[in-house]
Amino acid sequence: MKHKLKIKICGMKFDIQKISDLLPDFIGFIFYPNSPRFVGFDFVIPKLKNKILKTGVFVNESEENILKMKKKNKLDFIQLHGMESPFYCERLFQKGLNLIKVFRINDFFDFKKIIDYVPFCTYFLFDSDTIYYGGSGQKFCWKKLHEYTFQVPFFLSGGIGIQDFDKIQNFYHSEIFGIDINSKFEFFPGKKDDIKLKTFIKKIKKL
Repeated sequence: MKHKLKIKICGMKFDIQKISDLLPDFIGFIFYPNSPRFVGFDFVIPKLKNKILKTGVFVNESEENILKMKKKNKLDFIQLHGMESPFYCERLFQKGLNLIKVFRINDFFDFKKIIDYVPFCTYFLFDSDTIYYGGSGQKFCWKKLHEYTFQVPFFLSGGIGIQDFDKIQNFYHSEIFGIDINSKFEFFPGKKDDIKLKTFIKKIKKL
């Protein structure tokens, strides 16, 4: 592993400052109306602990609304979880936005098809291929990621829980950047289990 794995907690809605005290590297807020973790377009992110990067998660959202939310909440990253095209990503990139593009992985996924996204994304995020846009609690086969050869660092996502620590510890890829966690650390959508998170973050940071 080239560096310490980053931790991204996604789908925050409640107890935001309490979770911020655990010092994850990224916190994600969902601006997608069909998600049970939707914070609302009027939501204002409270002040987070220093250096935690604010990520806005959008699904097939208008460019105008993303720019509005970015400005309103001073978002550090925009995570695109829908069917956004390379051209769409290029337009946001040209406006100075830092992008995390999500791809849903199954056994038949062809990584060659994401080559056109490479110039415009700071990170990729590899999630499970389900009918949901994230937060499904389902895993995909991590061995598939050995087919990924581009030099865009990625977050590993998809049903990761505290019981997966050993598996994470034994997984190697030169471009893995961080772990994205959500539903397996919740009491209910948007309400995170701070005890589980504290334990997991502490273990990951020791790797």
